[in-house]
Amino acid sequence: MSAKTPVPSYDARTTQSPKKTGINLIGLVALVISSSIGSGVFALSTDISAAATPGPAMLAWVITGIGFMALATTFGRLSIVRPDLDGIVSYANAGFGPFVGFVSGWGYWLSIWIGNVAFGVMLVTAIGYFFPPFSNGLTVGSIVFISVLNWLIVLLVNRGVEEASVLNAIVMVCKLVPIFAFIVVMIFSFSFDVFTVDFWGTLANNLGGETAPGSTGNQIVNCFMVMMWVFVGMEGASVLGHRAERKSDVSRATVLGCTALVIIYVAASILPYGFLTREELMQLNAPSMPYIFQAAVGPWGGAFISGGLVISIFGAWLSYTILASEAMQIMAEMRLLPHTFAELNTYGAPTKCLLTTGMMIQLLAIIMLFSEAAYQFAYSLCTASIVIAWALAAAFMVEQGSKGPEARQKFGITTSDMVRAAFAVIFLVVAVVMSGVHQLMLCCIAYIPGIFFYVRARREFGDEKIMTPFERVLAVVILGIGVVTLGITIYQAVALGGIAV
Repeated sequence: MSAKTPVPSYDARTTQSPKKTGINLIGLVALVISSSIGSGVFALSTDISAAATPGPAMLAWVITGIGFMALATTFGRLSIVRPDLDGIVSYANAGFGPFVGFVSGWGYWLSIWIGNVAFGVMLVTAIGYFFPPFSNGLTVGSIVFISVLNWLIVLLVNRGVEEASVLNAIVMVCKLVPIFAFIVVMIFSFSFDVFTVDFWGTLANNLGGETAPGSTGNQIVNCFMVMMWVFVGMEGASVLGHRAERKSDVSRATVLGCTALVIIYVAASILPYGFLTREELMQLNAPSMPYIFQAAVGPWGGAFISGGLVISIFGAWLSYTILASEAMQIMAEMRLLPHTFAELNTYGAPTKCLLTTGMMIQLLAIIMLFSEAAYQFAYSLCTASIVIAWALAAAFMVEQGSKGPEARQKFGITTSDMVRAAFAVIFLVVAVVMSGVHQLMLCCIAYIPGIFFYVRARREFGDEKIMTPFERVLAVVILGIGVVTLGITIYQAVALGGIAV
């Protein structure tokens, strides 16, 4: 399409869709919780015990909890002080220009569908508890199963996201029951004598070997990636803010949902240290929660938790599919992607966004066959990519407040808002740089086709200046890192026989 081709406005494209009932507060809270509680909470004990002993793990949760409460509060405040903007992508676009907005949006979209691949891998493992052929890792048969489920969920969401959000609320209730049952049993099974055995990892370090956790600082850093992973999706209410019944519900839902998540995650990951020793937790199969519960209550416990895990993953997969399609649609509305991605079907769903997301999930699921640690690889990549969007959204609050007293008064931005946002930015940047630089480099590979779509969109909408000098430099840096990382990855796959996490 040439620059002269007339492009229909967003209003013209969407007003043909039938009016939908907005998502209420309960639906938004359900979206935050269901989007975040997928597979990660069920594997937290094993993943965190491999990284740290109880003391450093608790310190890591304090830092992570404060960081994400600051981020959640920032998202909530942004929905109030800038009600004219919808979602974390629009914040980066408004504050730092269209290309940075694209970087944020593309990173967010990447994280969501990559997260779905992680769910697929863990779902196969959970079903393996009941169906032994799925218990030995990824196989061709399990990839076929993941593929079929992927396209079924795409078809469901294609019938309309408000209808899917109702199902989301039901799924949230069903999957929280086994998690709360696990936490209650762990409370009554808790032993301080077990909990305080090698509390800081001194004994394990003195003994040496592969299980030595390292210094307290190293243990805390090693926890960050998995702890951040379980919060992916907490921005769901912000992304779907334009579909809320009331804009004020977005802020309340984000803060309420994130508070509930912090409590659940800390309880689910720390309490097992008082039931089994770190060495025993590390020896469990992943996901570890079914096996811990089985050890506490008997054989039925493993089946009970595994059933909840299956429901949990389905709910999170459904939420992530909604969020991924919405992210692409919003980017097209902001002229960051070709306008075809903003078109809605008769149910008000972005069909082309859903199909693109489904195809990318399909492709990565096949690639996962060649990864030695498929689940860890997928969730690490997912976490690294979404941190880009989170940090830019929080930085937008700082940018708005730094314009001076008049701007702060106009938007109602307080000093506390700026402090919380700045802390969230610092936490996210430091945490991902210290624990996931390699994953950030891998994300740059996926930006190569994305930048092509961005340039095409700017030309399509007739923009005379596609990029500013700063944006061109940023694009070259991203492309350069992407090309170099792609070469290294290909070498690892061919010469070393696998993809490094």
